[in-house]
Amino acid sequence: MSTPPNDPRVDELRQRLRSLGYLDAGVDRFVLGPATGARRPASLAFLSSLRIGVLAALLLAPAATIGLSARMPNLVTGPRDALVVALYLAAFFGLAAALAAFIAGVIVARVSRTRFAHGNRLPRFIGIIITLLCLGYLTLWWQTVIADVGWSAPVWTVSALAIAVATSLLLGHAVMVMASGIIVAASGGGAAARAESWTSMFLTGTVAFGGAVLLLTWWPLGNGSPRTPPPLTIVPTGAQARVIAIDGFDSRVFDDITRTRPLPALRAALDGATAQLDTRDLSDAGRIDPARVWTTVATGQPPAVHGVHGLETRRVAGLLGSVPAREQSPVGRAIRGATDLVRLTQPAIASGVERRAKTFWEVAADAGLRTTVVNWWATWPALSSAGTVLTDRAVLRLEHGGALDAEVSPPHVYEVLRTRWPDLKGRAVSIASAALAVSSTTEEAAIDDETRAVLRRSADLDAMQLVLHADVTTPSTDLAVVYLPGLDIAQHALLGEGTGGEPARVSTLSARLEGIKRYYVVLDRLLAATRSVVPNEVLFVITEPGRVSADAGARVSIQGAGLGSGSVQRRGVDVAPTILYVLGVPMARDLQGAPMLELFNHDFVSRYPVRSVETYGQPAATAPAKRGQPLDEEMIDRLRSLGYVR
Repeated sequence: MSTPPNDPRVDELRQRLRSLGYLDAGVDRFVLGPATGARRPASLAFLSSLRIGVLAALLLAPAATIGLSARMPNLVTGPRDALVVALYLAAFFGLAAALAAFIAGVIVARVSRTRFAHGNRLPRFIGIIITLLCLGYLTLWWQTVIADVGWSAPVWTVSALAIAVATSLLLGHAVMVMASGIIVAASGGGAAARAESWTSMFLTGTVAFGGAVLLLTWWPLGNGSPRTPPPLTIVPTGAQARVIAIDGFDSRVFDDITRTRPLPALRAALDGATAQLDTRDLSDAGRIDPARVWTTVATGQPPAVHGVHGLETRRVAGLLGSVPAREQSPVGRAIRGATDLVRLTQPAIASGVERRAKTFWEVAADAGLRTTVVNWWATWPALSSAGTVLTDRAVLRLEHGGALDAEVSPPHVYEVLRTRWPDLKGRAVSIASAALAVSSTTEEAAIDDETRAVLRRSADLDAMQLVLHADVTTPSTDLAVVYLPGLDIAQHALLGEGTGGEPARVSTLSARLEGIKRYYVVLDRLLAATRSVVPNEVLFVITEPGRVSADAGARVSIQGAGLGSGSVQRRGVDVAPTILYVLGVPMARDLQGAPMLELFNHDFVSRYPVRSVETYGQPAATAPAKRGQPLDEEMIDRLRSLGYVR
């Protein structure tokens, strides 16, 4: 039953609060708006906590959005994403603050008649706790945003800390006012002391500001890399770099095959100086992820720096950006399944949007070299400043036709390829068919129909990439890069998770093993049919064991002038610096890897010493105009059919 308007209880509590100085300020009036004599302390706590939640949402959501954008630039890709994230965070902080304030209010109501609640001790204690929590969060958030600026921009830093202190004090004061109002409502007005004066709050704010300064100063800062990279000066070595990346390559299987079958093209490509690469630290929960591994190879940075943690990501409803979807606990997978079920999140594929470090071909293009790259992981959307880029979605776009959605850069290359697509595809099919041809009926009988279909699909994929690579690469290209996934796809389809839960018969397993060995022969023929040697070429062949033979070990083989011989032990992050060193590009000091100088002869190293710059900077944000229909769903379907996505 509602309280009549003339009920004297309506204004009784407000009069007591006003006599204690609690309704003089606008914040007090807003928080204690529900305070009437007709309300119970628990009811007052509930209604006031909702208003505190509104305050927290308005005050914390903008700061949290900026902080989240700094930590996860792949999630917030523009103003629209920022607005949606701010709404999500406003709801989160509002509900969290309202719940915390309500719990505090209930506690205050229960102890309101105890000795501890007399005066301002309990409200002040609760207000201080809230203030410190907010101030700590906002200070560390600001530290994240200005990790590379800090006290070199004192005006911005002091202003930001002052805003953080004011926001924290305001929320702490709101909770303290609510607690005092509850005590007054429960005790009849005699248990609470007068409200804090603004002078005391100013002094408290001064002390809080000093604490925030100390926290900002003592907390570990970022790497201090300047935002604007210095110009890169090339010292020409006369070399042109060619990079062939082969996924799913097991050197032990290769050595076993070459005992009985000649593989001249592969053997020639793998001869020379060799580095065994330790990529065990790149596994995620014991699982090898190709996007994670090959982005590390391309950037010379670990996943924690380059930002691509896995092939699968999750896209939050309403956002264009995405977040990594790492291997999770059963509870985490259940939550992910639930958010997918209600359409709050949906699966997506890792892309260049997540990548926060430049690849070696982007660095080379920045230095003025002519570069081409075909089919590397996380290259979409193609950057307009990275030379000629045929991303991991380029073949899909060429198959579907229509306007570009940044699958190829520069756009005129796409126009040329689109007009020639039937001829290019026909050539790839012809080369793949020739590579798959068997030399005897005995070899033909050793492979079943399922295995034969897997080999056909892998050969078509690799042949297509090699044909495109040959078409966009000219003799004047300084750096040409191509990634071949066929062996990994065949290996995973025949021996990996896609084989099903039932144990295979011995005859079936034998056919699959023979099929994998057969694909090494196919790959050898594909390379022989499409690769042409360029004068002054330094050839890098990077092999990685893929998703099945994770313990086989990765390696890079290098051939060309200035190379020594032998084998060394290095890491995956050392590949990109070595390629850039061969091209005469200086090394960035913030690279986690270093060039493998021990693979070069003494004369080459003496003639071309390593030079350094502070940083290569972040990847450029300018991609070609996206006019076409995005191929997100088609890309997921393609990768699912190839065994990359479950």
